[in-house]
Amino acid sequence: MSEVMEKEFMGKGRSKVWTYLIFMILLVIAAVIVNVVWNDPTSAREGMSTFFGLPSYTLALVLFLVGAIVFWLGLKMETDWPEGIGAFMITAAVIWGQFIIGWAKFDLGGLIVLPYLIPILTFSLLLIYAMKKSV
Repeated sequence: MSEVMEKEFMGKGRSKVWTYLIFMILLVIAAVIVNVVWNDPTSAREGMSTFFGLPSYTLALVLFLVGAIVFWLGLKMETDWPEGIGAFMITAAVIWGQFIIGWAKFDLGGLIVLPYLIPILTFSLLLIYAMKKSV
């Protein structure tokens, strides 16, 4: 039996347009955030210390939950970009959690590279899972 290879990883027609539109919006949002942090890092740091009066980890938790929902919905769709965006959001939340807890606390046994490997492994494992479970 021959295996059918997926050639349209972003979908067809309208799916490609939506893919480019969503990536464009995410790029603009990222540019705005980088600009705000670059121009006024102290107020950006103070603004991230609370989220609507809640603890600092709440925003990272919200990002994780939204990423998990996007990832889960992506498993039900033909295109692969929702899984990629969801995995990226989950990985960003993991990195943010590492910063909140303390980056140096993840240097177990003196392995300085371990804090860098955790997000890479998270992203890779999510994408491997998505490839196996995707429709």
